[in-house]
Amino acid sequence: MGTTTTDSLGSVLKVAVIAGLLAGAAVAGFHALLIEPVLDRAIALEVHLSQARGEGAHEPVIDRPTQRWGMVLGFLLYGAIWGLLLGVAFYLTRAWQPSTWTITRRGLLLGLLAGWSVAMFPFLKYPANPPGVGDAETIGYRQALYFGFIGLSVVGTALAMGLYRLLRRVPWSSALARGRGWLASGFYILYAAAVYVMMPANPDPVAMPAQLVWTFRAISFAGLIVFWMALGGAFGWFAREEGSS
Repeated sequence: MGTTTTDSLGSVLKVAVIAGLLAGAAVAGFHALLIEPVLDRAIALEVHLSQARGEGAHEPVIDRPTQRWGMVLGFLLYGAIWGLLLGVAFYLTRAWQPSTWTITRRGLLLGLLAGWSVAMFPFLKYPANPPGVGDAETIGYRQALYFGFIGLSVVGTALAMGLYRLLRRVPWSSALARGRGWLASGFYILYAAAVYVMMPANPDPVAMPAQLVWTFRAISFAGLIVFWMALGGAFGWFAREEGSS
């Protein structure tokens, strides 16, 4: 039997990049079908509001067809990068994962944990907004808040996983052993809640119609779920195929 994917970093990274490209293509198609019409409505509303304020019409720096192709390429690059990072994380943590779990299950779970930490949880605090929302003067501050939240989120997930791993080394009775996961989960919930409450809110008001904004946010959040489930699932599937060869 050949070298399995968990023994070879090169094999892990190969399947991870393939999975990332597929996940990027999947979410690009998802956004092309669902988010692009919302973007067009937001842009048209922004133009209308600018004209109502007496501002002259101006051509966008990048036209919409180019933006659409740029979105596809951007998601493919996004997928390849996160695929690489997921592959590295999978390889480094392979000894942490229960031996009874399949590679597919491990890949999917790791993808969802990573997606929650770096994308979904930060989105709940600082959700995406359509074009026309946000003051250009506060963009640096808003980016600092967002990336700071991502850093704290990743730290919380790593601490919870480390706590669970530490508790696994402590001798427990069979009745209490099942509580290790609850202790680690409880720690993470308290940590996440504290970070969410303590971090400042987005400073910019949202002047667009609530229905448009919340439609954009709902589709954007669904796109995150599509991407990370596709990445974790495809990685686990291809890793299994590679390992069985």
